[in-house]
Amino acid sequence: MKTWIKNLLKVRDTPEALARGLAVGFFFGVSFFWGFQIVLAVLVSFLIRGNKVVAAAMTAVSNPLTSLPIYSFCYFVGHLLIGGRDRIPDFSVVHSVEGFLKIGPHFFITMLVGTTVVGLVGALLIYASSERLLQALRGRMHRKAL
Repeated sequence: MKTWIKNLLKVRDTPEALARGLAVGFFFGVSFFWGFQIVLAVLVSFLIRGNKVVAAAMTAVSNPLTSLPIYSFCYFVGHLLIGGRDRIPDFSVVHSVEGFLKIGPHFFITMLVGTTVVGLVGALLIYASSERLLQALRGRMHRKAL
């Protein structure tokens, strides 16, 4: 983590642009748009003048080690917000795209709501905290170099 932060501080961009990139990358990293996360993060980051490289890198928040806890939490949040039946979908039927679609619309709506809410809240928290933090860390790094 320390190395990641040091590398982030070396990126030549404003703390504001880095914070936007981090927030956008997190939002799409937990989004339900699997397979399009990096493309969407870079596109939106471009539109809001965030750092595109940082946004793309931040989508790695969901990876093989973190996907199960992240998406389980997102499903839980979505379920709390929209309700519905309490049973977990039967993923044993998923052997193809058709099998994935057989899980049903309730699962997809629940996941879409959950990932959107978790992504928005997380992105806002990351944005609000990272700009000042990055500015302070850069100032500290600059003072050490002198």
